[in-house]
Amino acid sequence: MKSRTFILLFVCLLSSGATAGEIKEGVLLADGKPFFPLGSWNFDYTTPQDIDRLGMNTSFRGGPSTAESVEQFRGFMSECNDLGIQVVPYLSYGGAGVDPWPPDSVRAISRLATEPNLLAWYVGDDIGMPHLPGIKQTVDILREETPSIPTVADYIAKETPQAKTVFTQYIDIRCQYAYPIPDESYTEYLEFFDQQRAFVGDPLWTWVQSFMWGKTGKLLKVGAEGPGPIPDPEQVRLLSFAAINRGVRGLLFFPHHELHRLPELAAEVALTCREIRLLEPQLAAGVPTYNLPSSDPNLNATAFRYGESTVISAALFKPHYHRWVDEGVVTDMTVDCPWSQETLPQAFLVATPEVVECTVSPAPEKGSIRVTIPRLELAGFILLSSQKDEIERLRRGVNEIPDRLRTLVSSGATAQARKVCGAVWPTGGDNLYGPSLVMDIMRSVEETNEAVDRRDSALAVVAWRKTLRQCRTLLDETMQFAERLRQVVPASQRKFLVSPYGLWNIPGLGSAADPNDPWHFVDKWMVSGPFPLEWKGEGSTETPAGFERVYSPEAHPELGVVFETVDGPGFWRLAECDLSGLLDLLSYFGTTENVVCYARCRVVAPRDMKARISLGSNDGARVWVNGEDAFSWCSVPSGGRSASPHQDEFEVELKEGSNELLVKIENLGMNWQLYLSFDDPNRELRFEVP
Repeated sequence: MKSRTFILLFVCLLSSGATAGEIKEGVLLADGKPFFPLGSWNFDYTTPQDIDRLGMNTSFRGGPSTAESVEQFRGFMSECNDLGIQVVPYLSYGGAGVDPWPPDSVRAISRLATEPNLLAWYVGDDIGMPHLPGIKQTVDILREETPSIPTVADYIAKETPQAKTVFTQYIDIRCQYAYPIPDESYTEYLEFFDQQRAFVGDPLWTWVQSFMWGKTGKLLKVGAEGPGPIPDPEQVRLLSFAAINRGVRGLLFFPHHELHRLPELAAEVALTCREIRLLEPQLAAGVPTYNLPSSDPNLNATAFRYGESTVISAALFKPHYHRWVDEGVVTDMTVDCPWSQETLPQAFLVATPEVVECTVSPAPEKGSIRVTIPRLELAGFILLSSQKDEIERLRRGVNEIPDRLRTLVSSGATAQARKVCGAVWPTGGDNLYGPSLVMDIMRSVEETNEAVDRRDSALAVVAWRKTLRQCRTLLDETMQFAERLRQVVPASQRKFLVSPYGLWNIPGLGSAADPNDPWHFVDKWMVSGPFPLEWKGEGSTETPAGFERVYSPEAHPELGVVFETVDGPGFWRLAECDLSGLLDLLSYFGTTENVVCYARCRVVAPRDMKARISLGSNDGARVWVNGEDAFSWCSVPSGGRSASPHQDEFEVELKEGSNELLVKIENLGMNWQLYLSFDDPNRELRFEVP
């Protein structure tokens, strides 16, 4: 009995002393094997099952600071361990706070070292210069209590000698991050990791942005901090590959609860994580060769040599991907990769739900092979190996992924289609009467859902990826349309061209005139009103008295004059047209039925000249140029009309310099609008308001 008790005690001591996380020769190991952390920042309401559902293998979570909370935290770690999930407790220190954890709290959390899935201590977040003494104090205690467990922190202040000393001597893993969407290019993102490596060395982890930061939301007027309409799934995938292609050895997606709110991103994150895990030893411990030669200038590829095999991480980093994305597919592309063995390997592209065989041939440069990839969509991994068991493991792993994605891709396809269509429709994209990309997208969503219902996981993944590809195409067409109109977009609104999700802020973009249109629309007016029209109603053919009556604005163009209007005291005020030249008068007056209003501006001409005016109105209108009658059409006999450009054309005389243009617009009811433009192909005229 005593010997049995001793054996059990000995086993328990061995178990309590075994920790998963350690670093050897710059490689993070878990249970003695190369480990590539894939996790997220999560809260106490994020369950281990939530983490596992997205294919992640690591939980990053606020750590306990008292003896009681340590024991509660053990339960969470135990649940994670059952699912093969490593845990990184976060000692909340950094940012605005400069007081480190008290020593007693650090010693309390260090008791978690007995848990077999403790990967590392995260000892600082958003660390600046004032935090460096606190980092040293905390790490000194942790190394005394748990000497073998790695420490992690991220640093955002200047690259000072003091910071370098702390981050190289006290921090084992540097979690360096940048959130480039939507401003920076992927080239700049790659360079960021090069700079960080030069500053603090390897190994590096990074945060991958999975939602829109507040400044972007405010820029696009789509909300403040929190989940927003960007990034798109492919941008999160490409951010991940960009980090991997620069030797980053771990990815933490930020944050987990946002991924639950954005299922279109959750599905892509789950796919990316599961594909990375298939090739974990190479990506976690392989010797990298950066910037492999390629036949496509947009392709960035890195080789990771590990043992007798190599993995190529390849991604298409086009200059405009942060603003919008095209279809994102290339075919028959070659990549040259170092290969020292005499026998050529086989090459297999992970293209879930398929494994695609690639062609391998000797490269012109000695010691390299050339891999021809038949088709690459956005990004993917290529395994180069001659080991049958390794190749078979890859095939089995890819074959299993669709079953784990099946329910995610259904909600992901639906959410992305809704988001993209919601961005495109306000711009007038996807013509109602022509071939419809939106219709194609919705068919693919239905195909995805039908495959999920039939439990055909592979087909569901194929249909989901087709949905995303069609969404990218629609966004790309929409942004190409918007870019063609850049010069007609007011300078104050061009900031919204940074993303298709900001285009709704540019009124009239969908119907904006082509920049080469010879008709030059007046874009701003001063308006006043409303005044009585005195229309007698349906069936009347008499010209309403108010259409002919002279109201005060005809005699008083100066600002500051108060008029008696249907809505009470009124005055001249600024009114702006949208990009189509439309002045929507409903936006400026309270009473809008059986009334008239006035709109005026100045037309500055370079010389005395004849000019042709084009007018569209709802309903009738009168026009004066320099006080002279130029046009009059009352809508009453015809029962009114809808406004569109170029309904009426007439010629006027302009003098050199400033010319006063006054328009009186009637409205019987419903819409109330005005278009007015000059035949001015060389844009010689200038429009002004006081």
